[in-house]
Amino acid sequence: MAQQDVLQQLDVNVDHSPVRKRARFDDPSLDENKRSVWSLTNRDVILDEVYDHGIGRLDCDFDDLPLEGDTIFNGHQPKGVDVSCASMTPDTRGKHVAVLGSTLPKDAYDKFSVGEWSDLLVTKTVVQTTDKINYFDLLSDEVILQVFRWLPKSNLKDVALCCKRFYRLSEDESLWTRMDLAGKHLKSGQLGIVLSKQVVVLRLARSEIMDVTIQPGCQAFEADFQSRLLYLDLSMACIASDSLVVLFNKCRRLKKLSLENVRVNDSVLLALSANKDIEVINFAMCSGIRVDGLEHLLSNCKQITELNIAWTYLSSNSIKYICENLSPTMDRLNFSGCRKLMTDRYVASLVSSCPKLRELDLSDCTVITGESIKQITILNKLTFVALSRCYFIPYKAISMLKKLPNLLYLDIHGGYIEATELKEIQKDLGNSVQINQFKFSSIARPTVGVHRSSIWNMRVRE
Repeated sequence: MAQQDVLQQLDVNVDHSPVRKRARFDDPSLDENKRSVWSLTNRDVILDEVYDHGIGRLDCDFDDLPLEGDTIFNGHQPKGVDVSCASMTPDTRGKHVAVLGSTLPKDAYDKFSVGEWSDLLVTKTVVQTTDKINYFDLLSDEVILQVFRWLPKSNLKDVALCCKRFYRLSEDESLWTRMDLAGKHLKSGQLGIVLSKQVVVLRLARSEIMDVTIQPGCQAFEADFQSRLLYLDLSMACIASDSLVVLFNKCRRLKKLSLENVRVNDSVLLALSANKDIEVINFAMCSGIRVDGLEHLLSNCKQITELNIAWTYLSSNSIKYICENLSPTMDRLNFSGCRKLMTDRYVASLVSSCPKLRELDLSDCTVITGESIKQITILNKLTFVALSRCYFIPYKAISMLKKLPNLLYLDIHGGYIEATELKEIQKDLGNSVQINQFKFSSIARPTVGVHRSSIWNMRVRE
């Protein structure tokens, strides 16, 4: 049937109410007598005189309802009309066009009358598949890994969701060599996930690590797992002693460790002693260090070159054991804060145990005397000495340090030496020795000064 013929066969009186609109002739205001006389078959009734209450949409018959998929209205493009549905019949198409005539504006409806269908019919876009090139498939794994190294660690988890290949590459150990989680809150099991990445340099300073550190489901939970972690900074971290034991049982290759201001116990030191190649330990302001734990640590770890054990409030027996059992490889030692427990006798034992010392800090050991200075002068390789607030050492005894051929720095803070005495010390030691250049010790500490993106001069961020 031609498109224009469809319109000509419609029997729609556009001058009166259109299809689906009917007048309501039953007026409730009329009296009962008049209503009983009225009927549609009465020829005396003039429809124009019947009171009209308005035109309203009535519930249509079930046969008039448009079926799903059999409609001329397109939901996505309301300005277009789709009359190309294959399920339409001439009758249903006629009905829909009639409804269209009652709803569309007059100018749009007129276009149907003159046959201008092309402007209103909806043309369905045919999607043609084209072969697209995935350029990542042309790259080797090594090249893609180099690209991934530029991404922040937090974005690698999003990359892993792209495809199986990206997931496999995002788990590559080379991407997780360095991690900086300083100041973070690690929920239970997250530290185990970090260890499973086989990280080598890890900064956890000021972080909060919840129990349990390693949970089932990650690689670190396996019994034969051994971490590659070498450099670990836990300075001022909030972590339980039991969690430290679990951590050190998985880490047996540590080279440098900082536990500054972290509580430990004998079990922690026992687990740490399995790292026989450890070289640097920072115990500054630690609590819970006892003789039993020190015995495990110093008897197994013979390669320690730097040790900071300042302000740990050790007992007299602990101080004695350390001074007598320090490794002869010791290069830098901070033993400050011992107050009245460090004596000249212990200093003599310390010098005998560590003949290769280059830096020694005995600040706040308030009872050592000039006899300790005589012992210190035996250390020919010494370049730095800190004797701040050692009130029992007279300034004349400090001048004996001129016997040290390699001495470069001397710290004697505290104000117990007058300015004139300080000038005499400087004169005796010579201009090559700088006095009071450092307020804080850097021995075994992972970060010094304003540098916060590295530990022990190694970057923690890519």
